[in-house]
Amino acid sequence: MIIVININGFSMQDINVKVCKGPNCKAWSSDRVARELRKNTDIFDLSSINVCRVPCMDACHGGVSVRIGRTARVLKVKEAEDVLDVLNVNESIAC
Repeated sequence: MIIVININGFSMQDINVKVCKGPNCKAWSSDRVARELRKNTDIFDLSSINVCRVPCMDACHGGVSVRIGRTARVLKVKEAEDVLDVLNVNESIAC
């Protein structure tokens, strides 16, 4: 089995993915999103992606607040896969 991972649009230096741990984001399952992101980075050996929990980003409502890298933009996500899509992490499996 061959797994090919492609990260487009971000430099290959460490990428910090900050997941809010405020009360509204916890209600949207931010703990699960962060846990699944960490699991995926381990499974696909994406050592350049660091998932960290941060205090409330004051961007409440509509999903879990996530900030990628140094951008000021806060994303609202409902699943870990939404973050991987933004990072453009593509997996291809060939046997």
